[in-house]
Amino acid sequence: MNRHGSCGKYLLLVIGFLAFAVSLSAQDAYTHVELGSQYSTIELTSPSGATQASGFGGRFDWNFSRRLAFESQIDFWPENSEPLFGVQGGQTLQAVFGVRAKVVQTRRFAVFGLIRPGILHFSNVLDFQQANSSSFVSYTRAETHFVLNLGGGIEYFLTPRWVLRADIEGNPYHVQNETIPFEGGGTEFLPGKINDTTRFSVGVAYRPGALIENERETKVPGNWEFGPLFSTMLIEREGPTVGVQAEPGLGTYASYRIYHVFYLDGDLLYFPRGTASAGPHDGGTILQGTFGIKGGIRRNHFGIFGKVRPGFNSYSGALSSVSSQQSGLTMETARATTFVLDLGGIVEFYPAEHGTLRLEAGDTHLYFGSTTLNVDGVPTPAPGYSLRHSIQFTMGYGWRF
Repeated sequence: MNRHGSCGKYLLLVIGFLAFAVSLSAQDAYTHVELGSQYSTIELTSPSGATQASGFGGRFDWNFSRRLAFESQIDFWPENSEPLFGVQGGQTLQAVFGVRAKVVQTRRFAVFGLIRPGILHFSNVLDFQQANSSSFVSYTRAETHFVLNLGGGIEYFLTPRWVLRADIEGNPYHVQNETIPFEGGGTEFLPGKINDTTRFSVGVAYRPGALIENERETKVPGNWEFGPLFSTMLIEREGPTVGVQAEPGLGTYASYRIYHVFYLDGDLLYFPRGTASAGPHDGGTILQGTFGIKGGIRRNHFGIFGKVRPGFNSYSGALSSVSSQQSGLTMETARATTFVLDLGGIVEFYPAEHGTLRLEAGDTHLYFGSTTLNVDGVPTPAPGYSLRHSIQFTMGYGWRF
């Protein structure tokens, strides 16, 4: 399984399936409470490559309606994974809490999306401390990372109360920056990163309590939609003294219905914070534009969508040249742009006839190509990177017409 593409492939499948499935008849009733258990796998790293660890867990859902639910899930993987510096090691525990939204529901099955932030905990992560001025010693410790669980799955209803379920998610998580103190003074800065893994679960659920008749659904009018946005992006910056930063940004979005459940959709955001240092691909402020497709449904007072939006990150101050002077190094910067792919979900609420409260969560994939750095007048290749991830949350208010 390709961990970088599984979530994106799922989103594409769901958006394609929406074209013909939304008109099928739905289940007649739901319950507020849903309790489940599951067998889960998670992709971890070993010296020979990625491995799948097996575990188990439980799930609790509170259904606001037949489509929308608050969902919490805890899973435990008892296998001891390879200790890696600051990233993973030992036994694994994950707890996530968020939204489950059904984009398709018939009498026998449903297709749903998941947006669930939470924590990813490892019992024995590799770390270092300085023993003396010339050596370090290794040890292991517990480490907890922030994680954003994004994906979805299918449910099959054996009866109105018993449900079989399978789901798959991308699992980007934040490995924090770390500073190691030197004996006698000074420190060593170790940049963090946004790592990624993939999860798969199969399980069964029971829905106790009174069966509640589904409310009548009505479509939400409006083809055009636009409004302002506020965003926060956890992103690994290239400068040697920066590491992972939480970048606040402002911008706008627009959306246009092109066919039934499909919308052209895009965000334009500016992140003004900047960086203290730069690399050949990244530095300074960020201008981000993503434009593509969102697919989903609007019913009654809310809408649920998956998004697949290619675009760009444009950096105002990437390192362009380095020259040696008697007084030290002189560095110049220039604008640099890289391709990005925004995958994730959007939940909308409609508090007024033409108003929209919009919440987005996504894993913005970053693809840095090779470039050239001028070093003392000599063009020097600066290789690109393999795929990098960033975790992004966006909130805004828009108007429909």
